[in-house]
Amino acid sequence: MWLWHVRKQEPGFTLTEVIVVTVIVGVIGALAVPSFFSLLNRNRVNQAVGEIEGALREAQKGAIRTSRSCTISIDTTNTRISNNSANDNCLLTTRNFDSDFTLTSSRPTITFSSKGNIALDPTPVIVMSFPNGGSNQQRCVVIENTLGLMRTGDYSGTIPAVPLPDDCQ
Repeated sequence: MWLWHVRKQEPGFTLTEVIVVTVIVGVIGALAVPSFFSLLNRNRVNQAVGEIEGALREAQKGAIRTSRSCTISIDTTNTRISNNSANDNCLLTTRNFDSDFTLTSSRPTITFSSKGNIALDPTPVIVMSFPNGGSNQQRCVVIENTLGLMRTGDYSGTIPAVPLPDDCQ
């Protein structure tokens, strides 16, 4: 015998299933969001340090190319790196950074000789940090005096103290 009047079950979710899935997604989201923002902050600091290193290399290459010294200015108050004077054409453009960043330098100006090295002590150390977002991301650039070589790393010292080369790992 055929059962013509048998009701077929409607596919769907119960209210309980929807609530359980919503709670699980909410918990996973609450755990993932702080890590995501920390990752974004770390990437912003890495990008800013890359721009600092690029500006320093640009000034260094300009000094070598023109066979004359080249001086750039590091403005920690306005978080920017620029030519020291209107006569210095070391940098093509001024590097301005977001006001959320903290820029710290052991020297307000850096002069590259015509050979691309620097002669004055102390060793220039530039630290870029992003204190917002709960995790203080600090990266640094160090210029070695003798050859003018540059290295970047994580900064382990305290800010706003004068940055030291040994704290850049």
